[in-house]
Amino acid sequence: MRKGKSSSHSSEVGALTSQHFKKQKITSKLIDKLTSNRGALPPRKGLNMAQLQIKPVNHGKVKADKNRFCGPSAISAITGMTTGEAARLIRHVSGKRKVTGTSTRQIRESLKRCNVISEPQNFGLSLHRRTGPTLAGWLKATVKERTANRVFLIVSGWHWQVVQGRRIVCGILKEPTSVRDKRARRRARVAEVYELFCFGKLVIPEEARKPKRVEPEFYREAQKLCKEHDIDIEINRLHNGESQKWIGYEDVDENGEDIDFTELGVIEYHCCYEWWEVCDAIQSIADYRKEHGYRQAA
Repeated sequence: MRKGKSSSHSSEVGALTSQHFKKQKITSKLIDKLTSNRGALPPRKGLNMAQLQIKPVNHGKVKADKNRFCGPSAISAITGMTTGEAARLIRHVSGKRKVTGTSTRQIRESLKRCNVISEPQNFGLSLHRRTGPTLAGWLKATVKERTANRVFLIVSGWHWQVVQGRRIVCGILKEPTSVRDKRARRRARVAEVYELFCFGKLVIPEEARKPKRVEPEFYREAQKLCKEHDIDIEINRLHNGESQKWIGYEDVDENGEDIDFTELGVIEYHCCYEWWEVCDAIQSIADYRKEHGYRQAA
């Protein structure tokens, strides 16, 4: 087994293999070849591999299904799930209440739960956040390697992007477009590149699904939290039978300026569609106040 990065990747592939391929006779020699960090495609013979196709970023049909940050957008473009589902999956993996910036571990672990393995790939280039090649330079240097059946997950300029052949997609582009598109941050430095492989069927894990909970229980809990933490909830009933729950507060900073908890990343939205989301948002605000103090407008 190789030393360094490849050893950790071997454990990832081994864990996935033991979970999904018990019925298939895959030799240890084949797995060793699969986990080696080489420029060539891993051997496909004997493996149930699905071809990945990048997709438009899916923000769903309602506001609750949307997350505007690049990590969930990249997962959405790879798997087809909504950005809200991707954010929910990342929260499950990370244990965090909100998803803004995402780490490499969080994205790779989330993809692994969808049966997508990410293998580091540098093609002989020295990748670095400050001194690595620009995205334009990386695209130029990898023309031969970037065939239509290979998908790459890229970190450039603190931004997640997905490349397949001559197409690129991210949270900014929203849909797969030409790698020459000027909106693709072509001058940003490439820090990390991962080639993606799908083993078995591409799945959306249950952790990403919107939980089905009994609303009356969370309605009562939300009312209790509102009284405890001086939060107002304004309900706007829609024509389709759903209702919007708008969270109101009067917090100010040390200079007396109004605080916007969405801008601080404390909550994702002021508007919620489920009472359990209201409970989560109020608890996040309460946690912030506990750490930074609570000041109210005069």
